[in-house]
Amino acid sequence: TGRPAEQGHERRFHPTSGTAIGWLGIGLAVLAVVVVARDDLTLGGVRFGLVAVAFGLLVWCFMLRPRLVIGQSHVELRNAFSSWHVPLAGIRRVSVRAITRITTDEGAYDGIAVGRPMRTLRHLPNTRPARIGIPGLGPSIAESAPADRSSRRRTELDANSVADFAVERILEAADEARAASTCAGSTGTTHRSWAW
Repeated sequence: TGRPAEQGHERRFHPTSGTAIGWLGIGLAVLAVVVVARDDLTLGGVRFGLVAVAFGLLVWCFMLRPRLVIGQSHVELRNAFSSWHVPLAGIRRVSVRAITRITTDEGAYDGIAVGRPMRTLRHLPNTRPARIGIPGLGPSIAESAPADRSSRRRTELDANSVADFAVERILEAADEARAASTCAGSTGTTHRSWAW
């Protein structure tokens, strides 16, 4: 496991969803390979074992590998098969919807690690009318249960809080890097690295 987001010269943000399911998928893939290796060394068993290995690799790539890492001079958007290394001084805009998008003068770069839950991304406001009723019999006031937010513990962070915190840290680091780059003169270039 990586260091917490506040320690050291790097700030790491792990995936905001799917981590538990990812580890469960890896566990199932390992279990399938162990069972095949122990009990079924036929051609069909080996094929099943290879499918389990491929499944485990895909689960790791899409659910456990993604990270958002803020370094001293670059932000790394680690995705399933590749990573974008974006210079902090070149960052112009950061937005987090289902994924994180960092915009520079060169273009826009996406990272899948930090995002907001889909249920919070709805654009339409609640269109339920304040009054309901059967036509001709008159309206009655629609009752809706108030949202009980007191049941959530104060120590829990939801994905929106993590997304907001990540945006703040990226923008803060970008401001610091821009201030430092005015003295040094160069902001660097964005580059892509592959996972393998």
